[in-house]
Amino acid sequence: KLQEKYPNSNTNQAEKARMSQEQMALYKRNKINPMGQILVLIIQFPVFICVWSGLEGSAALSSGSMLNLRLSDTIRETLFNVSGAWYLNTSGWWTALVLFILMAATQVLAMMLPRWIAKAKTKNISKMGKNPAAVDANKQGKIMMIVMLIFTIFMGFMLPAAMGIYWLIGGLISMLQTFISQMVMNHANKKKRKI
Repeated sequence: KLQEKYPNSNTNQAEKARMSQEQMALYKRNKINPMGQILVLIIQFPVFICVWSGLEGSAALSSGSMLNLRLSDTIRETLFNVSGAWYLNTSGWWTALVLFILMAATQVLAMMLPRWIAKAKTKNISKMGKNPAAVDANKQGKIMMIVMLIFTIFMGFMLPAAMGIYWLIGGLISMLQTFISQMVMNHANKKKRKI
């Protein structure tokens, strides 16, 4: 609604400043920190480095396996190794394929779920017209999300299978977190309406 109120905010500096002020006031009223998402990423990166370092030095990674897939082998190496009886899963070929598909699917769902929920919530909000600033911001957000998604899937393909398992579980936890936060927000909104 703010972007519809200031349709020329991408070209008119006065409108842009007023929209920014109202947006910050809206964030403050609803106790939202716009830097919160970036903070989460900054905190997650060192954790990722620690997990990666722990996995590299782990005895389970160097000698462990799951359904014939050695955790130290990359999914790429396993999938391109079709020598011998690969179809019997003796080298973990099928396990690597299923792991890669599940890991990619959970990453896509984990990234898209908040977007789908937000779209469903704003479906009934009336729209006056297209705002060029909103369209540009939405386009940039989609591009960034797709780049991050491709990077994660590519790294899951190139790194040891243990990282694929890590990203699979991380995606499942992210989806669960989204559902729980939506339930909490819906409950809080129902309480507000009763008052």
